[in-house]
Amino acid sequence: MYTLENNRYMDTQSTRTDEETAGQTPQKDSLTYEETPPIEPIKEPEPDMFPPPKPKNTTLSIITTLIFFILLFVIGFWLSGIVRKYAGNFFGGNTRENVVPTPSIKEAVKNLMPTTLEDMFGTWKTYQVLNGKTREAYEGLSFKLPGEVLSLICDGSSCRSQGTYLPGGTRFTVALRGVGQVLPDYRGKIISDLKGIPFTTSETTIGGQSATEFSGTFIGTTVSGYVFSQMRGYMIPLTETISLEINHFTPNGLTTDFLKDDVLFDQILQTLIFPSSSLEKGGTSSPSAAPMIRE
Repeated sequence: MYTLENNRYMDTQSTRTDEETAGQTPQKDSLTYEETPPIEPIKEPEPDMFPPPKPKNTTLSIITTLIFFILLFVIGFWLSGIVRKYAGNFFGGNTRENVVPTPSIKEAVKNLMPTTLEDMFGTWKTYQVLNGKTREAYEGLSFKLPGEVLSLICDGSSCRSQGTYLPGGTRFTVALRGVGQVLPDYRGKIISDLKGIPFTTSETTIGGQSATEFSGTFIGTTVSGYVFSQMRGYMIPLTETISLEINHFTPNGLTTDFLKDDVLFDQILQTLIFPSSSLEKGGTSSPSAAPMIRE
């Protein structure tokens, strides 16, 4: 009996102890609390800072480059001279180079000219200058052109002038001026192109006949409507009221050998035969014995 009661007493005590234990607040150190550490953002490494490049001195760079190329040119020229010298000695022996001076146009023409007029102009074709209105030949006035030059044709329906092309590409023209002609006489007027641009003029003679030389290098227009870039010619009085114009010019926009044709032009002038009425003015009725050379 005692035992049974004692057991109940002990069970009762045990139950109370368990309840008390369960009702007690757990001690702080009986549980471990782990706090989550704050997560800081990962900082990216800052890029290395380099100082900005210094601006280049463009002018100094250009000057340096030019000096460099000039030095290269000088060195190359010097080396090429040495190479030519030794190569010439190696292949051609110790030969000296003869430098022949270029003759002047005057000397060149003299050397190329035949000794007689027959040899010079024998194969040339004779032409007469036409009256601009009637298209009849002016009596006693003629000249010659090389055989390879095309025949003269009238410039326009009125035939105020006649023209053809010389071998170097310039255009050769002749025209009568004055009373009974399409074009007026030049005397008493300034020699100019159609728009009034004046030529450079000088007084001279052709085979004893008085003449006015005119020339110009500019863009101008002839009375026949040709636009030219260079011209040279002569105005030659035939009578008190009639004169002859003879010239050659480079048509604007065309490439010509004006210098070559200018030498031929001087030769053509030497073939001029003037009418007898011009003799009293100091003219001549036959070509002169030597070609005229323009100084």
